[in-house]
Amino acid sequence: MAKSALNAAGMSLSRDLAADNISVGLYHPGWVQTEMVGNTGDISAAQAAERLVNLIINQDMSQSGLFKHSNGELLPW
Repeated sequence: MAKSALNAAGMSLSRDLAADNISVGLYHPGWVQTEMVGNTGDISAAQAAERLVNLIINQDMSQSGLFKHSNGELLPW
């Protein structure tokens, strides 16, 4: 439920801030190789971070409120 609430808050923020021309990005880092998942993830933490930074750099108003995977794929709500 916490993730759903966070996503709902991000979507709400994107609508509330649109009039001020502030874009809100919502991102999923992917299945990241961490100790929490026994390092079984698909990508390293460094790869996930690099992907997320690129998404943030390229974020604009046309993408505000969209939910994206770190690989750039649009994730459906």
